[in-house]
Amino acid sequence: MHQMMPSSYANWAILMDNYLFVMYVALASVFWCAVLHLVNGKWRYEVRFILSSATALFPLGFVLLLIILAAGGRCFPWMDGYTFGNPLNGWHNITFFNLREIVLYLAVWGFCSYFVRLQKVEFPNASYEVRRRFRNVALLVPFVYCIYGTITGWDFEMTQIPRWWSPIYGPYHFESMMRMFLAFSIVTLFVLRKRDMLKIQIHDYVFNYIAQIMLALTIIWTYAFFVQYLVMWYGNLPDEMVRYNNMMNGPNWFTFWLFFFLNSFVPFFMLIFSKMRNSPALLLFPSCSILAGTFLEGFMWVISPHARDVFHFPFLSSWIDVVITLVVAVIGYKLWEHRMRKEGLLRTEADDLAEESAAA
Repeated sequence: MHQMMPSSYANWAILMDNYLFVMYVALASVFWCAVLHLVNGKWRYEVRFILSSATALFPLGFVLLLIILAAGGRCFPWMDGYTFGNPLNGWHNITFFNLREIVLYLAVWGFCSYFVRLQKVEFPNASYEVRRRFRNVALLVPFVYCIYGTITGWDFEMTQIPRWWSPIYGPYHFESMMRMFLAFSIVTLFVLRKRDMLKIQIHDYVFNYIAQIMLALTIIWTYAFFVQYLVMWYGNLPDEMVRYNNMMNGPNWFTFWLFFFLNSFVPFFMLIFSKMRNSPALLLFPSCSILAGTFLEGFMWVISPHARDVFHFPFLSSWIDVVITLVVAVIGYKLWEHRMRKEGLLRTEADDLAEESAAA
């Protein structure tokens, strides 16, 4: 039976997309700090406290999560009976769904806060016991990120169609978000350095290292996207292919192909050049491409079950999209700036006066 969705459905999808961005900026900041520590990346000392300060966004993410869960069927149509004829299983039990989202979020938030506290103690000089404890916690971070990222991808995107399943969707989802954070980091570090707001100098080679990782993750994202589609198309799985057909052949086909190219070929053909990777200013182009592509990607996967019923291009189709994103961005900026100032990462007037006195 064909069921039309209300016009506000796409606006709620934008809110969910904003939530995923906020949550993953906070979570991926800890992931990359842990990875850089485990591989002994020397350049981590320039950026790790700046990156980990993004955990200040966890409270905002929790508020957005509560709003989304309170909205119920407006964000998760299966709660209102839009099940496409598929019976709901235990994973789609509403009480269990809400409970696991809240409990897992709070648990991950607490774990990441503990990691950040240990990172502060470990730097610059700490006892062997403290450094070993920090190393052990850092070893757990990738597992926490991948498991929680997989569940988030399932709950907010994959299972919007009950019984729709892809074995690679979890890795495809959290890999996309870990790359999004690197793009976000390049833009953020560039702006902070350009405005001379940081106490610690960020060298150009830091941007180059981040860009090299982004290039590798871009290749992986393209491979994962293609493999997921290939398995369903070659296997002639009609129940799985209907979702791709909704996105590719429905009224939002342009958004689908736009997010694909912004996430794959556009950044790839820029990042393969060393001149691009060694220029912080030029890196803004592939970074913005990835940020825009990831946002459109999340939006399309959320609305994909009903993509034939709703025509909506984010921000251009509704002013509500703009208001939602601006409010979230402003609050997120204020929280992050407050954390960085509290932790002494940003320059103060006293620092400027001290430099002027030294120069005189």
